[in-house]
Parts: sequence; structure tokens; C-alpha cells
Amino acid sequence: MDKPQGIYLQTMSITEIQERLKKNDVIIVPLGSTENHGGAACIGEDTFLVTRMAELIAEKTGCTVAEPIWYGSHPYHHLGMPGSIIVPEVHFKGMIRAVIAGLWNLGFRKQILLNGHGQEYVIPSAIHEWAKNYQLPAVICNVNWYHAIPEHCMDKEHGGPFDTPFIHADEAETSFSMVLFPEMIKLENA
Repeated sequence: MDKPQGIYLQTMSITEIQERLKKNDVIIVPLGSTENHGGAACIGEDTFLVTRMAELIAEKTGCTVAEPIWYGSHPYHHLGMPGSIIVPEVHFKGMIRAVIAGLWNLGFRKQILLNGHGQEYVIPSAIHEWAKNYQLPAVICNVNWYHAIPEHCMDKEHGGPFDTPFIHADEAETSFSMVLFPEMIKLENA
């Protein structure tokens, strides 16, 4: 993320961005979280998953990737969970609206908010609020990666490869992480 790879918005100059927009005006914004994922996975797992997915998509399509949003909203039962940094919904929605507006002003009329955390109840509301407030032409969509490919997250009981159902910090999520960033998974600590 910190080297000029030709995909990350923050590593480009305004001139480079303007040239890129002539070819592709799609940007992916990885939305993750920082939270406890058990002994084997890093606390940034949700963010790393969607960031690596966004990188792979950008390499194949020529779209741009924004730096990820590392902190997210959480359901109430995460309060007090060691390793979890919880951003209140009102602030998280405000940040999303501000990011959408800033990217729109930069020229990105098509934005994909690629979510890797269970905050899917907040993101559509932020998009809706942005659209009502600004009333500008844009295509803004929220994609929860685990909803986009449910057949790859199923347990054996439902025809999938995993022993346990996909929920959080489980066999499926760890398996995707082992493919996308194996250096951060320590199975000996599971």
C-alpha cells in the first residue's frame, strides 16, 4: 500500500489521477475493522481481506483503490472485546459520507465500498444520506465480500467445504486469509 503500484489513490499525483480517470472512473474503498479474530489471525484481518481483494480487482480491471478505512462500526456485543476498536455509527457514517463526497469531487463517479466487516447495517444508510444531501449523479454501491460469494463460504451441511458455518474468525475467514496474506496467519496459535 505504501509503494507506487499504479493502483492506490494516495500514491498518485493529481495529474496521474486525472489521466487514470480518463480510462476508468471506478474506485474501490476497502472498509474493514480492527477487532479480535482469535489467536491465529491478526486484528486487522477484515481490512486486509478486502484490501487484498481490491488490489487483485484493480490489477485486472484498471480501477483505482483508496487506502482502506481500518476502523469500523460494531454491534453492541463487541463492546469491551479486547482488540476491538469501535467507531460509533454516527461517526462511521459521517466518515463514509465525507469519503464519498471527496472522491466524487476528485472525479470518481463510480464507487464501490467493499466491506469486510459486519457493519453492513450502517453503510447503506450512509450512502442513502449522501445521496439525499448532495443529489449528485453517481453510482455508489456497497459490496459485502462474503455475501457476493456465499457458495464459497458454506459449511459441509450446506454443500460447502468447511466444517463450520461462516460467521466470524472461523474456518472460512481464516482460509481466505491464508490465501490472500498467509504471512499474517499463525495456525499454531489457533
